Parts: sequence; C-alpha cells; structure tokens
Amino acid sequence: MNVILLGYRASGKTSIGKKLAAQLWKDFVDTDQQVRKRFNDQAIAEIWQEHGEPAFRQAEAAVIAELLQKDEQVIATGGGILTHEAGRAAIESAEKVRRIYLSCAPEVLAQRLGSDLATASQRPALTPGSDPVAEVAGVLAKRDPVYRAVADVVFDVSHCSIDEAVHYLIAKL
Repeated sequence: MNVILLGYRASGKTSIGKKLAAQLWKDFVDTDQQVRKRFNDQAIAEIWQEHGEPAFRQAEAAVIAELLQKDEQVIATGGGILTHEAGRAAIESAEKVRRIYLSCAPEVLAQRLGSDLATASQRPALTPGSDPVAEVAGVLAKRDPVYRAVADVVFDVSHCSIDEAVHYLIAKL
C-alpha cells in the first residue's frame, strides 16, 4: 500500500512523510524532487519562470502516475497537484493507497513559509506586498474542498509536532 500526502505547501508533507516512511518501513518519495530531476534539478521557482506552470503541472502528473505503479511508498505531493486534471485523476484512481490531507490553518502556513529560508529560492513566491495570511487563505479556499474530496483521511497539523502527526497517522493507517 502507498500513502499519499496531500496539502498546501509548508503543511509538513515532506517532514512528516520522511518520518512516517521510516516508521512504516516504506520508501519516501517527494514528487517535487522527482519533477525537478526532469528539469535538470532546477528549483521549482525557476521551472515556473522558464517553462511555465503548465509544463510543471504536466511533469508533476507524469511523475505521480509513474510513482503509483510501484508499491510500499510514502509519497509527498506538491501542494497544487490536484489542480491539474491528470494529477488529480491519477491520485483518485490509484488502488491500494491511503490519501491523507494534512490540513493546516492559513496563519500557521504563512508563518512557516515566512520562516523557511528555502521557500523564496525554491518555490514560486507569494505575491510581493500582499498579506501572506490572506493570500494563503485565498488559495486554500479553492483547494481545501478538493483536498477533502480526494482524501481518505483529513488531519489538522496546525498545532502538532512532526512526531505527534506521525503517531496519529500510523494509528489511522
């Protein structure tokens, strides 16, 4: 069985995913890292700037479809993977998986994004001069219903540690 982690960026998909995979004796795979390999290890922000979001989303959909051909993985997905029809279809139609949405409050996500030094250089930036909490909340207003519709398990990680999240998720699997 594969475990697919869904959620907005900075929700903890990679951090939780690595520890969860170790606890479950599964391989950990990050779709963002796999997509970057297809673009000569460019940062996601560079891929978006040079090739555009559609090229990134197409590569992301191809990556998740390929990964789901294997078993016994914990897969951390990109925050927008469900916004692309092919990416969403691959995840929804996957068999022998648990789809987990790591829900998180907009103010917590904005704080995490602001304190993550790699965010600015690695990911598409939030709109300069905007209110980060309002921008994150606006994106979440669109994505949250989609995450919830696809997920088998919804877990709010706003106020728990990585270890607490892993413990909870193991109990739910």
